[in-house]
Amino acid sequence: MTNNNHNGLYFIIGALIGCIGGILYAPKPGRETREAIKKTIDEHQDAIDRTKESAEDLIYRTKSQIEELIDNVSQSIESKIHKKVGETGKK
Repeated sequence: MTNNNHNGLYFIIGALIGCIGGILYAPKPGRETREAIKKTIDEHQDAIDRTKESAEDLIYRTKSQIEELIDNVSQSIESKIHKKVGETGKK
């Protein structure tokens, strides 16, 4: 995901949080507030779905990168251990 996509994702999340926060602090009865929240969610469902998919993709790619990093570190450590063991055996 490019930096621009991150900014767009953050904007959408911020807008949704702002909408929900504004609705929750509005001086309306509970039933009306719940109906307004449901209406807002229904109106923005596509953006919510895209944000969810983007977040899931980001999580998957980050997890893959972390797993690759762990493998590389493990291989590096094993290599250094074998090298030290070999040097110790030669003395």
